[in-house]
Amino acid sequence: MNELESILNRATEIAERASEIALSYFRQAILIEMKDNMTPVTVADKKTEENIRTELSLAFPGFGICGEEFGDEGRDQELVWTVDPIDGTKSFIKGIPLFGTLIGLLQNGTPIMGIMVLPALRETYTAAQGLGTFCNGHQVHVSNKTNLESSFISIGDIDCFEASGQMKGLHRFMDKAEFVRGYTDCFGHACVIRGGIDAMIDPVVSLWDIAPLACLIKEAGGEYFSFSGKETIHDSSFITCGPGLKNEILTTLG
Repeated sequence: MNELESILNRATEIAERASEIALSYFRQAILIEMKDNMTPVTVADKKTEENIRTELSLAFPGFGICGEEFGDEGRDQELVWTVDPIDGTKSFIKGIPLFGTLIGLLQNGTPIMGIMVLPALRETYTAAQGLGTFCNGHQVHVSNKTNLESSFISIGDIDCFEASGQMKGLHRFMDKAEFVRGYTDCFGHACVIRGGIDAMIDPVVSLWDIAPLACLIKEAGGEYFSFSGKETIHDSSFITCGPGLKNEILTTLG
């Protein structure tokens, strides 16, 4: 077992334990607050991230941490964890089981590890650079579709397409693809990672949303990029797909 694999195993244990904290609040009566950006946050988000940060700091001293709820610590370190305690808080609040706990690892800003736990579905996705992507211990791969006409496309919130000026592009996808459905947040990307759907288009994202997904999709044989077409996690948009769809997706977005 190499060092990266050892780190992945330890971090996966931390993510799975923390996701059970989130799950313990699921479909319970909890206080909902609104952050400055008018997105919701709950005690489940805060308690889950607190646990992850504590566990990662103890297990990996000297690594930086960038989290959704409690900001940055050591962001200038070579190795930096990203933490999204509950990706899909709106789904979580509504009792929809398509939320996840995300942990990523960046090396000088490049994603080299990704962990996604969907606790209500009992699925754990893991990947590290050069090691492949696995779901519950079984290796997974993206689909091999090469044209939109036969593809199943998932999308983020429609109002985010409007906010990003991509409503016309969305309508072109609806006209061209075989199916366009809204499996949002990390669950939509999980479906791409295991080949269940062919592409996921997220028009508005943050670093902690996508850093883990970038490694997961890459190690599953897929691609990730922003609306600009660049392979980056340092942008406000994020698309994942199999290797045969990138050019047509970008052409359709316009």
